[in-house]
Amino acid sequence: MKKIAIVSALLLGGMASYAQTTVSNYTPGVTAEGVVYYLPKTVINVNVTVEKTTYTPGELCQYADRYLRISNISDKEDVQCAIKEVTVTPSAIANTEKPYHIKFTTNSVAPLVQLDEAGILMAINTTHPESDAAEKASTTDAKELNPRSYMTEEMLMTGSKAKMAELVAKEIYNIRESKSLLLRGQNDNMPKDGEALRIILDGINEQEQALMQLFVGTTVTEVTTQTFQVIPESDIEHLLLGRFSRKLGVLHKDDLGGAPLYIDIKGKQVAAADTVATTGKKKQLMPKTKTKLDGLVYNLPGKATVKVYNNTTTLAEATMPLAQFGTEETLATALFTKKKDIKITLEPHTGALLKVEE
Repeated sequence: MKKIAIVSALLLGGMASYAQTTVSNYTPGVTAEGVVYYLPKTVINVNVTVEKTTYTPGELCQYADRYLRISNISDKEDVQCAIKEVTVTPSAIANTEKPYHIKFTTNSVAPLVQLDEAGILMAINTTHPESDAAEKASTTDAKELNPRSYMTEEMLMTGSKAKMAELVAKEIYNIRESKSLLLRGQNDNMPKDGEALRIILDGINEQEQALMQLFVGTTVTEVTTQTFQVIPESDIEHLLLGRFSRKLGVLHKDDLGGAPLYIDIKGKQVAAADTVATTGKKKQLMPKTKTKLDGLVYNLPGKATVKVYNNTTTLAEATMPLAQFGTEETLATALFTKKKDIKITLEPHTGALLKVEE
């Protein structure tokens, strides 16, 4: 879960008046006490989900056709990997090259400042609504069966694979006959109720499945996701992320055992806005031409089209806002001098304003 720091600077000033709160570039050892925050850089996460299927031949695979009339059973181990899904999602890192400092002047009511664990500004005088609860993947592991635990002493003691195959096949046919009698209600010792019948059938099916593995082998499927991260500072074309092999899965970009995976990022800057939507009003922003930082600095993100592809196919394509493709803007200082707590919420991946309200 993301850690959130909420800093109240009320101890730095009294409650007597509502003096100006100032924001400036931070210089270590020079800037007065206050709250230091960063705006985010947007990170592009390319999530590649791969399904890996591993086939392991059974010990008696060569006798499957003779005793069970099952043909085309391979005696070679095989691994197949396939890309099931590619998604593009944003996250953020702090832009530590541009720290900002909120100074609370003497005799001022200082705002409540919410920062994340990296020092990225999340909200002022309110709590960010984003839920940081981690999503837990729900997975159910298939029960691993050991065929030998279902074999009789005669099967285990025989020194011939052909004889073992014959005995195991006869046992499988006996199991199927017992199951058929139970389902038809013709077994000499029928269970008393449906639940007891279900438990018995589950055990019989498990025994049959375990013994069948000796002939048909086992197939295990595993799904994994690997993430590549890109932090673009400008347009990117044909950047090699990694490689993919149908036998080995996702590989490092320097491993020539797989086909390349590429990414293109094409950005378009957004022009600076004159206003920001608020609850029932329009709040004036500092003009872009003004260079002095006398208000809250935030990002006006640009947009970028992201495409992930291989030599033959586009695997994912999305348009998303990117903080570093936009501009930095400033909320007017006048907002913080009124006798009301101005509540400000920022988008955590881009540093854009989400809401300004009184």
